[in-house]
Amino acid sequence: MQPMMWNFSTIVISLAIIALTVLAVRRMAKRGLCDCHDGECSSGGCTGCGAVDKMVADMERAARAQR
Repeated sequence: MQPMMWNFSTIVISLAIIALTVLAVRRMAKRGLCDCHDGECSSGGCTGCGAVDKMVADMERAARAQR
């Protein structure tokens, strides 16, 4: 295995990946795993969120179609 070459472009790409990872973790910590739009989710996550109800209905419809 070759050693890691730390040149300018490697450092820039690494910093970009780290920054995006921090933003993603921060968003998950704030919103949980809820994928609702801004203002639609309650503070407790997806309880009362219409996106979850729609996803469950779509999954049930797909399961019935496969039978």
